[in-house]
Order: sequence, then structure tokens, then C-alpha cells
Amino acid sequence: MSSTLYDSYQHLITHIVPGPNSISYFIPLLLLPIALLIPPSVLSKSQLSLLFLPPIHACFLHSCLFGGGLDVISSDAVVWCTVLIGLQDVRGTYKRIRAVDTPELAPGTVAPSRQDNKPPSGKLSTWEEPYPKTLSARIIWVLDLLPSIRLSGWKIGDLAHDSAQPPKPLTRRAYLRHAALIASTSFLLLDTAAFLARHDSYFTDRSVSISSPYPSPLSASANHSALPQALSPLLILPPYLLRPLLIATHIYALMTLGGALATTPLLVLPTPFSPHLYPMFFGPFSSVMDRGLRGLWGTWWHQTMRYQNSMPGRALAQYLGLRPGGRGDYALRAISAFGLSGWVHMGLVPPEPLGGVDAWRVRMAVGAFFWVQVVGFAVEVAVRDLVRWMEGGKGGRVEGWSKIGRRAGMLVWVLGWLCGTLPLLGWAGKELGYFGVYPLPVSLWMRIVAGRWWMWGG
Repeated sequence: MSSTLYDSYQHLITHIVPGPNSISYFIPLLLLPIALLIPPSVLSKSQLSLLFLPPIHACFLHSCLFGGGLDVISSDAVVWCTVLIGLQDVRGTYKRIRAVDTPELAPGTVAPSRQDNKPPSGKLSTWEEPYPKTLSARIIWVLDLLPSIRLSGWKIGDLAHDSAQPPKPLTRRAYLRHAALIASTSFLLLDTAAFLARHDSYFTDRSVSISSPYPSPLSASANHSALPQALSPLLILPPYLLRPLLIATHIYALMTLGGALATTPLLVLPTPFSPHLYPMFFGPFSSVMDRGLRGLWGTWWHQTMRYQNSMPGRALAQYLGLRPGGRGDYALRAISAFGLSGWVHMGLVPPEPLGGVDAWRVRMAVGAFFWVQVVGFAVEVAVRDLVRWMEGGKGGRVEGWSKIGRRAGMLVWVLGWLCGTLPLLGWAGKELGYFGVYPLPVSLWMRIVAGRWWMWGG
């Protein structure tokens, strides 16, 4: 590696975004598949944990210390390793759901166990493949499991998860139509949010608070373009409401646009690997209006880290003998999920941010956004139980105007809660300079206002 390239890479992982800076960064990613390829007849679950988890955790700590702090990928990997090796009996419980040919089984039924772990042949059906006995089959089984962070197409011994498996797939054409709609909508949302953020000094000036008045919407300078009349009505919203909504729009649109653009080319892959067989990245937004924060984080928002981050809480609940699905079990899962999510997302902050702010202050702000969601869950559940008590314990289906009113109230509650917590991420993004870079190479709004499309490099 040339000196210039090395210096550029060091600048990137030190000041922009954390990344690999030692060989220890990659060792856990290598040890995990090796561990899972060893059958239970050779090493029991306890022996596997004692043999592999200490070096995995030691390598993670060395990588953090050598690299100057946390990193999203390595932090996520160490949680995944701990769950699959230490907390879950993957080799004894997990089953891979496969589409196979079988004459004697109706679609959706479970094939009888077979010593050779080979599926029967004949009519198309689904078959739950347990941990294979042969090494060649285990390699395929393990390599399919490792990237399946949402565990789609897997039975894991969790009733809530397993009852939704396998997910109902779309056709390739339907997936392409959906991805095109998501990409175009997300582009417009992101362009609008980024243009308004570029116009609002709150997103770049540390001295401007989230409740400070807007700058004049018609002012123009070297750094700000005049606001189009089509966007002026948005300024009716107070700053402490519009600015958190812009932060949320940045996050949502970046994830959905990136996901659509990244997965669409993969539709050319053969059936077992094509993205049209997996559930959509985001769920229905109606779940937010029906269940509030629990619907937002548990159904609508992407579930990429849900299961791995909630597994420690589930394991503790099982150890304590708590009833599955009960209040204590739910509380421990929520605390585990948001606690680890905050910790993993702290890895987005580089060791030495360019703005000169202390990295740990920014990390704590990012983590706090996730940790405080547990408080919102607790408030929401307490209010729900109070309402049920006031209604005499009735928890039946709500229809008509009552349903509309309840949904509206739930939406107001969620918006209010996010307006109070999203400024944590807004402050972190401001300190890291995220809002100073236009996230899109072209802008429709800039074309309308200034007559130019291109936003990068000039």
C-alpha cells in the first residue's frame, strides 16, 4: 500500500468513519463460521462457547483499543457471535426452510427427519432442514445462516418469529415495481430534507438551537439558496417540530433509497439468493398508528438488528423462568434490544471527529437516543393499561370514529416523542458534519432555484 493511499485510509477511519485497523478486526468473522461447522458430537454447546467466545471477545477489545474506539461492523459482529455461539443452540434448534420437491408432503408441512439430511424429491414444498451431518451440507447451511441477520427463512425456536416463516415472497417483477416506487419516493424526500437543511443554519451552526427561529426563507447567500415557494408552507410548522422531522426524513430516506438501489441488481441472482424472496425492509406504517412506539420499532422500522440484539434479554428471561411473552420477558427483550442497538450505533462515530468535539460525547448522544426509547415503551404500556382499566378491562376491536381518534392520538404521541428525542441524533450529525455534505449527487430543488443539477465537487 502506497504512503498516500495509507494516509488517506488512516484519515478516513480516524476522522470520518471507523473501520478496520488491525488483523484482530477480522478474526471474529473467521472464527464464527469455523465454530458453527463443528458438530455437537465433537464439541457441546458449552465447550464451543468456552473455546471460541473468549478469543472472539479478546480480538474485539484489541480492535477497539488499536482502532481508537467502537466500530459498527465489529460491534455488530461480536453480538452476532455471542448470540449464535453462546446464547442460542443453533446446531440443535435452528432449521433452514428450503423449497424442495416432495411427492408425499403438502406444501407448508415439515418433512420427516432423515439421517442423510437430504430432502425428498418430487412435488414442490417447503422443508425444514436441521443442522446437517455432512461437512459439505453444513458449509452451505452455515453460510446461509451467517448473513441472515433478520433470520428470514429460518425456524429458531421462537414462536413469534417462527409463526411468520417462511415469509411470503413477491415475484421479481413485483419486487422491481416496489423498489422503483421506494427509490423515487425516497429520492424526493431526501432531496427535500437535504435542501431545507442546507437552507437552515441549525444543521451546520453549533450556536443555533433546535427551537431558534428560522432564517429568512427568501434570503440567499453563498451557502444558502432561496427557498422555493412550494416549500414555504412547511415553515408554518414550528422549528422544534420541523427540524426533528427533517432529521428523521434524512435517516429514513437514506436507508430506503440505499436499500432499493443495492438490492435491485441482485434480482438477477438465482432463486435461493434473490432479494424478492425476503420480506421488505420496512413494514406497514399503519402499525405506528395502531401500536405507537412499539409498532414503529417492532414492525414498521427495519428489523435488521431486532433478533440478535434482543436475544440476550430473551436468554436472561428464560434463565429467570419468566413467562414467554409476559411483561417481564417483554421488558428484558426491549432493554436488551435498545441497549445493544445504542451501543452498536455508537460505532458510527470516528475516534477523532473533524470538528474537534470529544468523540465520546457524540457516542453517548447517539446511544442515548436508543436507550431512551425504553422509557417511551414503558410510558406507552402504562397508558395502555390505564386506558384498559378505565374501560373496565375491555380490549376488544375498536372501529369507526373511535379507531380514527385513537390512531390520531397515537400518531401525535409518536411525533411528540420523536421530536423530543431525535435532537440527540441531530446534534451528533451536526457535530460530525453530516449535514454539511449534500447526500445526493443531483438535486431537483437546486435545479429549480439555481438552475444546476450537480451537487458534488462544485
